[in-house]
Amino acid sequence: MFCVVNLTIYAQRDFIQIDTLSWSIKNLDVTTFRNGDEIRNAKSREEWIECLQNGIPAYCDYRNDTTLGKIYGHLYNWFAIADPRGLAPKRARVSNNRDWSGLYIYTNLGVDNWANMGLVGQRLRSEEGWKLATPGENYFQFNLLPGGYRNENGQFEGLGVETAFWVRDTMSYGVVSKGNALLSPFALIHGLKQDILFTNDGKKTGCYVRLVIGEEYGLASNVPKRNDDDFINSFDPNALEFERQTKQSNRKKRRSKS
Repeated sequence: MFCVVNLTIYAQRDFIQIDTLSWSIKNLDVTTFRNGDEIRNAKSREEWIECLQNGIPAYCDYRNDTTLGKIYGHLYNWFAIADPRGLAPKRARVSNNRDWSGLYIYTNLGVDNWANMGLVGQRLRSEEGWKLATPGENYFQFNLLPGGYRNENGQFEGLGVETAFWVRDTMSYGVVSKGNALLSPFALIHGLKQDILFTNDGKKTGCYVRLVIGEEYGLASNVPKRNDDDFINSFDPNALEFERQTKQSNRKKRRSKS
């Protein structure tokens, strides 16, 4: 089951309902966190490496070309997607490992031996724009474009051939650390490969982001303006706000029943 859902979340964004989730059909292109704090635009190789080494949230366009940014969205480092200030606008979240797992299984419905030879990459790729690629089928109008990625050395790679997306690791909610950044999972889609590769080799540190509709544990409803340094290698007590509220609500429900 899928249908197009048109919602207003700070700006007009299109989502497609796939099974039980609503996914954005375009890559994210915000330049501020949910609370209005600006995300650093790391253009040069030196800036990109500095942000990686010091845990600074950052974004860029492929080759720093704003025209390409309008087509493919922005590339973000891991510190941007994990920051408790929230990269996703209100009522949405950065797609996490559970989201991608559900999408992977649902897209492979009807495929024999899909666990070893899936067709998710081929099915979700856009029908046009890929070089040296088998035809994309653009299932669900998901429209995966070959936007490439940016590696840990600040080099841009893969345009027209492959692309990479962050897969938010739910185990690291609430904590922003350099160690998690190096082990963070992402999804790699190549035009000549039928499946998606999920990996965490720590080399492709600039990936695109897809949103899903829903709340994100580890994200406070209203984080005040803070410096980037406040979140690096530390635990943010505000990041537990959503879970605390949920638990309190559940306790009230149980008391009312008794």
